[in-house]
Amino acid sequence: MKYGFHQFAGLAARVAGTMLLSAGVALSAHAQTRIIVGSTVSTDVSAAALALAMKDGSFKRAGLDVQLKNFVQSNQKYDTFKAGAIDVDINMGAINAAQLYSSGVPLQVLRAATPADIWAVVTPTASPLKVPADLKGKRYGVVSLSGTNYGATYAALKLVNVDLMRDVKVSTLPPSAILLALGKNDIDAATLYEPYLTPAIQSGRVKVMFKPDDLYRSHYKEPFLALVIAARKDFVTKNQAAAAKFVDVMEQAMARLADNTDAAATALTEVMPEIKLTPAQVKELLLPYIPNIIKTPNDPATIKIAQNLYDRMLEARQLRSPVKASEFWIKL
Repeated sequence: MKYGFHQFAGLAARVAGTMLLSAGVALSAHAQTRIIVGSTVSTDVSAAALALAMKDGSFKRAGLDVQLKNFVQSNQKYDTFKAGAIDVDINMGAINAAQLYSSGVPLQVLRAATPADIWAVVTPTASPLKVPADLKGKRYGVVSLSGTNYGATYAALKLVNVDLMRDVKVSTLPPSAILLALGKNDIDAATLYEPYLTPAIQSGRVKVMFKPDDLYRSHYKEPFLALVIAARKDFVTKNQAAAAKFVDVMEQAMARLADNTDAAATALTEVMPEIKLTPAQVKELLLPYIPNIIKTPNDPATIKIAQNLYDRMLEARQLRSPVKASEFWIKL
């Protein structure tokens, strides 16, 4: 086949255009900073905001390649974080962050996310127990003796002169076993949390006696900081601009949750299939908690609230030694 000058010129232009496009795509992909993000399988607002931003392309547009690792159990996630196989944890317990930091794990808290509003003290529906003081001498279930589940309950009960360590007979059980134990009257009350709380209430199996965050907030006039966005310090040091972009995208996604709950719920079921809920069920679990998102960055006032929490958790023996929030809570 013979080509004239104009045909060769056209062919050359097309080839050059294709090469430039390919180079541009390669350059764009190269410019993406990879972030390995860990999340507990949960319907908390941080997980929902992350899912929304992943599905609508917000992270990609910010130059971030977010790769999500889901964990059914938080302790597995924390072990992976300690090993350096996760860059960012989007729903780390604020207490767990202090515990890890004080044990020498290099981490930084980038942002407070939620208060302890998804936790509640529950009893069987027919239980005669009505007020926190009724728990003295009773059998009580918690999922662990550390973290927000225990710490929030301890702090709240302490305000009404009930010592969870001395006045209550505490057992550790997974959430499903807690519900079975309540049903068989093997325990009298327990601390339960989402996504187990709402279905248990709707089924008529339990009733809420009180929410620890309500007692804590009423007394101290500040929230019990429950979940935070935390990152490995070495990752932040090497990728400060990317870490700042990640926090910015998360903040924007959390701010958009109220107007995009359907999209967020659908996204969460897609990026976190282990949750085993429909988008409608996720939406129902999200809606009550979106208004309570921590809206302030890590400013001095927020860091003071974190410090107050850690001082109280030291008394609760959730921390082995004093920690200074200002040393590892940062604002990018």
